[in-house]
Amino acid sequence: MKNASLLLSFLLYSCLLSAQDIFEEFQKDPEASYISVSPKMFEMLGKLSINTDDPKMNGFIEMVQSMKHFKVLSTKNPSIAKKMDVWLTNQLVETDLETVFNLTEQEVEVQFCVVFGEQESKVDQLVMFVKGAQKFADQEGLDVSNLDFILLFIEGKIDLNQVATLTEIVDIPGGNFLKKMN
Repeated sequence: MKNASLLLSFLLYSCLLSAQDIFEEFQKDPEASYISVSPKMFEMLGKLSINTDDPKMNGFIEMVQSMKHFKVLSTKNPSIAKKMDVWLTNQLVETDLETVFNLTEQEVEVQFCVVFGEQESKVDQLVMFVKGAQKFADQEGLDVSNLDFILLFIEGKIDLNQVATLTEIVDIPGGNFLKKMN
């Protein structure tokens, strides 16, 4: 009976750990870099009335105003990267997230996953996982830290046609790979 209680406790603890959000788990880890834009920030942007003469920019502004989450986690630590990979694998099994694009170039692997929205060019979630980004940074002469593995999560009404504009404005790690999606 004691062994059954111990096993049950271990299983419950394991479930709780796997349910923990990967971004929250490593947001304060010194071996990781973390960026998060809160839903409140997007709510504030939604209250601004910004109009430009550029239709492309207006479409971008609409997309940003509809976002709910924007998170980036990057690291050079292989054990953190393994947990990022496990998190993504679990998301692919347990949610509507599906891989739509894989890219391997110059020893860099990039996996794009989405949850499709109601319209053809829009998605409700976009997840990008990059392995080996440091090689790309070194080739480009970029002086960066915590960049070998990158996990990006965006939730909202994301217009795939506006993703390149988003990466240029925000200058996120791995943004060059998002541009290749278009």
